[in-house]
Amino acid sequence: MWILALNGLAYLTYGLVTGRFRRMLLPIRIDELIATIQDALRFRLSHDDPTKYNTVQKLLYVGVILIGIMIVISGLAIWKPVQFSELLALFGSFQTARLVHFLCMTGIVLFMIVHVSLALMVPHTLVAMLTGGPAVDHRKPASVQLEPTH
Repeated sequence: MWILALNGLAYLTYGLVTGRFRRMLLPIRIDELIATIQDALRFRLSHDDPTKYNTVQKLLYVGVILIGIMIVISGLAIWKPVQFSELLALFGSFQTARLVHFLCMTGIVLFMIVHVSLALMVPHTLVAMLTGGPAVDHRKPASVQLEPTH
């Protein structure tokens, strides 16, 4: 739990200070979300530029960040309910905090399933996922860099 909490705190700090969250995860537009979901359901999800997130990715990443925050808060509340009684009070009861914690774990598992499924629909993104990102040549525009090689 402490590794998750400290890593999450570092990630949130980095994302907020550098503006990465604002740049990569916002805005989320409903019309783009509907179009992206329709493309995914037709198995025609394109992801030509792996440095840009589509709307489903943005929504899922924002969601899993919020779930990560909730799982740490609910985990602290059920781990030490007396010492963190103020956190426990946010949930109303110990049982509700446990339920929220369990639902957050379920959300993380569902995120992983959707994340991997969508990545398998666009196989060229798997290398970037495993290596930490696409190879970017800063001397060329992004549209030129990401053309597939045969």
